[in-house]
Amino acid sequence: MDNSDYTNNWWIFPGFRIKHLVTGLDLPVNIAFVPKHGDNPKSPLLYITELYGQVKVVTNDYSVYTYAKNLLNYEPSHQFPGNGESGLTGICVEPESGDLYLSMIYEEKGEVKSKLVRTRSDNGLSMKDQKIVLDDIPSTRRAHQIQAVSIGFDNKIYVNFGDGGAWYKSQDENDFRGKVVRLNHDGTIPWDNPISENPVYAKGFRNPFGAAWRKSDQHLYIAGNGPDQDDRIVRVKPYENYGWPNTMRKNTIFWWHYTQAPTALDFMQDGQFPPLYHDHLFVALFGESYREGTGVKGKRIAKLQLNDEGTAVKSYDDFVVYKGEGPASTCGLAFGPDGLYFTDLHGEKQGRGNLYKVVPDVEKLKEFKDKENRYAKIWGDAPGA
Repeated sequence: MDNSDYTNNWWIFPGFRIKHLVTGLDLPVNIAFVPKHGDNPKSPLLYITELYGQVKVVTNDYSVYTYAKNLLNYEPSHQFPGNGESGLTGICVEPESGDLYLSMIYEEKGEVKSKLVRTRSDNGLSMKDQKIVLDDIPSTRRAHQIQAVSIGFDNKIYVNFGDGGAWYKSQDENDFRGKVVRLNHDGTIPWDNPISENPVYAKGFRNPFGAAWRKSDQHLYIAGNGPDQDDRIVRVKPYENYGWPNTMRKNTIFWWHYTQAPTALDFMQDGQFPPLYHDHLFVALFGESYREGTGVKGKRIAKLQLNDEGTAVKSYDDFVVYKGEGPASTCGLAFGPDGLYFTDLHGEKQGRGNLYKVVPDVEKLKEFKDKENRYAKIWGDAPGA
């Protein structure tokens, strides 16, 4: 599906085009690709977490199936935004088994807690069973809970935890809140963690929503949300302190002065875009919850070029910007085998979320090559140039 009624609502950086792939999603939060996907049209391509407890699987032909449902042990009783803004969020795929790691909140005796589960499937299209990897993480509120889960280059599990409203816990090394934790796949603590017999990998976070790994320096990068300013990008190092609740700028490589609400992020590392954009970081900026129409805050994807060390940003550009009239807010984002995929949480005015893909525009490539050699400026070197 490539519906111009949807794609016309987005401005796209010159030299690229946007495709509308899937609609009808219910608050699609995060995207995770199958590392070893098959060639069959019905083979799983990617998974999407839906906030209120479902996981959808999208196959190679962009058919959509429900992989799992009713993953939350409570019925969300409040509409989004507000108290209904938490639920099922993080997801990653274990590359060898195809199992999913899912992060979510749950209720126990009237209290809100966080947990991480691992699910299995025989065919990748529907969940067979699930196992708790980590649970019983307390909170004082529903927001700023367990967020992104990722697998590092060391094959360890990294889990982002918000402060859960308990900002004073972000510096407490004996508490998960406001931390990035590092675990073995069974939930045990690796022997070589920065603190002996402690899962904490780094501390001082408020709401570290997104996570991405950069191949060139083997480091984890996180998108974090500030209180009313100083949303930020950080490069995570073991046993580093990132400042919260005292500051959001400590050990930060980039921050926004005004609230943009960064969510997912990913690096262009596998040739999906022209070489000029290799190692550029793409960040989904959510903006203000359920605000209709365009706005200066969020509803876009930013493109950042980092220095080789990952300690500073060399350039910053808008890459995709919403220009429609609905409440669409960019949320999930990840590079797939053939482009940059992203979701809008709310969709258009009908209120259903969508999945999009950004790809190079071959026709624009020809146009740029014929006009003042603009090809080199926008695309960089490529085969056949």
